[in-house]
Amino acid sequence: MSTCITLDHVLVDTGSVDNEGYLAYLDGRLIAVLIQLDPELHGDLRVGRHWYLEAGFGPIANATRPLPFPTLDDAKAWLAGCVGVHPPCLPPCLRDVPAPRPPRSAWTRPTCGDRREGGRPEEA
Repeated sequence: MSTCITLDHVLVDTGSVDNEGYLAYLDGRLIAVLIQLDPELHGDLRVGRHWYLEAGFGPIANATRPLPFPTLDDAKAWLAGCVGVHPPCLPPCLRDVPAPRPPRSAWTRPTCGDRREGGRPEEA
């Protein structure tokens, strides 16, 4: 089994509007709670939409509290460094996935019997 940090979305009752969060797991064990900072509440500090380490467990509990992370990838990389996982891995469905592109205006979906899909002309 490979050592992997995974994230699961969660709503957290923090007592403020900062309630979007992720639970970070190392091989199924909870190691951290990350909270997204509200841009209106934290805009003056320029950390709105950044990710804050709300709580840490295991080796994360004893780590020096970091500044808020601009992205989840930054947070995940920091967590990985704390627990000695390099590089932080992503589930296969999230690796190198290109951004979706809008369909072209002339795009048509091939049907089961459409032979044009293979580059051959359609039979009349």
